[in-house]
Amino acid sequence: MPLADQLQAQTERFASFLSSDPDNVSLLMQLGDLYLQGGKLDQALASFERVIALAPGTAVAHGRLATVYLALHRFGEAAATLQGLIDGGETDAALYHNLGLALYYQERYADAASAFTIARQNGIDNANNAKYLAHCLHHEGELDAANAACEHWASIANDADSNAYLSLVNFDMGDRARAGDLARQVLAEDPDSVDANAVAGALALEKQDIDGASASFERILAQRSDNGRAWLGLGLTLMHKQNNVDAIAAMTKASECMPGHAGTLIALGWAKLNAGDAVGAEQAFRAAIEADRNFAESHGGLAAALVTQQRIDEARHAMTVANKLDPANFGSVYTQAALLKLDGRSELADRLIERALRQSPLEGTPTLFEHLSTFLSMRPKK
Repeated sequence: MPLADQLQAQTERFASFLSSDPDNVSLLMQLGDLYLQGGKLDQALASFERVIALAPGTAVAHGRLATVYLALHRFGEAAATLQGLIDGGETDAALYHNLGLALYYQERYADAASAFTIARQNGIDNANNAKYLAHCLHHEGELDAANAACEHWASIANDADSNAYLSLVNFDMGDRARAGDLARQVLAEDPDSVDANAVAGALALEKQDIDGASASFERILAQRSDNGRAWLGLGLTLMHKQNNVDAIAAMTKASECMPGHAGTLIALGWAKLNAGDAVGAEQAFRAAIEADRNFAESHGGLAAALVTQQRIDEARHAMTVANKLDPANFGSVYTQAALLKLDGRSELADRLIERALRQSPLEGTPTLFEHLSTFLSMRPKK
């Protein structure tokens, strides 16, 4: 008999037993487990809730209830249930791992990382736990710790998924050589790997291999339309081709996928400035400042948008703030170049601004494209 049929027959048998003894906690638990195993989540939920109503202190039933909540994507209720068990003295490693999952899917990455770490310390040392821990630490910008967790994940799993993510973390850490080697190895095995294509596309972009970069980012978006890195990368390739309308649309989508990511908002600001929309650029740079007030490039970009609007005093103030944070920021270099030429001659200033958006604003400084390409590496929060 196929397993599915065996499970169905067993479920029906226990349901029959329960009809004769509806308050039997042991039967309710076993039937709930069968429902959960068979994917009948509403019935499983009802069974475990009945157990808790009959025997409120049954920790196992609360744990199973949290598992059902997770399966139903009711992550807040799952987290509250699991935290209640832990606060009550339960130390089962599985509770901490499931709590980590409930917190992860609420984007509470620091708390989730703590839960996954305790789960590992208490005995759950598997690829799944290491994977989620690596993702949490990466989201928090804890790159060294994320790399260590990802190395551990790869040592257990040694598969395309773990090695691709290890490639991505290494790219964000600045180790382009290892990131590229890992990405190439993964893509030879799995050409559709999202993380490996993100690295390959970013490296191609840095080399100004625009067609290669576009191909990598488009391959990602064909599978994951919510991938912010890919939208940002695609936007940069379109910007390089002077396709400003589509570049702005792609970067806007990137910002929607990665809300609060200052680098994406800055890239969007420069794309709008490149398209001649200084007001829209100002709005994007101000949003970037709201996302990260300690990032010089946000203030430097704002200075560039303001000088383009001939708002000189405001531009100088924004440039001063940017320079205090990082004197080498691109926006200030651009603004300084514009101010050197401005001096009341708006036509000459406009020509300079147009040229600076396509070339290096001052000798020895990066071009706008080179500057923006750095935002494909996720900047740590700390």
